[in-house]
Amino acid sequence: MKILLSSDFHSDFSRLIQIAKKVELCICCGDILDYHKLPSKTFKFPTPIFSIRGNKELWGGGKLQKNLESYGNFFWLNENLKRLKMTTGLDFYGIDYLKEPDSIPSNTDILISHQPAFGLADQCSDPFHTKMIPHCGNKTLRRLIDLYPPKYLISGHLHYYQKEKYNNTTAVTLPPALIDPIVVMNVSEGKISLLEIKI
Repeated sequence: MKILLSSDFHSDFSRLIQIAKKVELCICCGDILDYHKLPSKTFKFPTPIFSIRGNKELWGGGKLQKNLESYGNFFWLNENLKRLKMTTGLDFYGIDYLKEPDSIPSNTDILISHQPAFGLADQCSDPFHTKMIPHCGNKTLRRLIDLYPPKYLISGHLHYYQKEKYNNTTAVTLPPALIDPIVVMNVSEGKISLLEIKI
């Protein structure tokens, strides 16, 4: 099974449409829509997409979230954990933007977060894009990774592709709107690997 990993579409689904037939489903780390560029009411995602809520979804309020829920093939990740388990054989869990839980399920294989964890693939640009800041991640999330280490931490938000191994966890911060490299999770006989592809 091939699972497309994505984040920060901001209503640009052009590359998703290109690659959708090559994967079984898509996991998104939030910021799917742009407030000022909504798809038509009849829009349907080209592959099932399971997402958490990024800052765009939260700042856009209930209306933006209802827009998402009205599009075909869209599902909130945490409301569909059993379905994902049945489909992929993996235990997913998601943390919405600005949520800081005290724990995550100890059996989590894939943790999805809008923000990366502090110190793990979390280099970012300053607001004026004049210099890079070494660490922009969330410290509460880092504490959770230390206490309940998943196999993978997948996040977005920073708009830079980064990957880092930390103990038994691989942290991946995705680029926006499937800019290269496109990251696909390959699941075969219970084994997980990451593929980086270009289109």
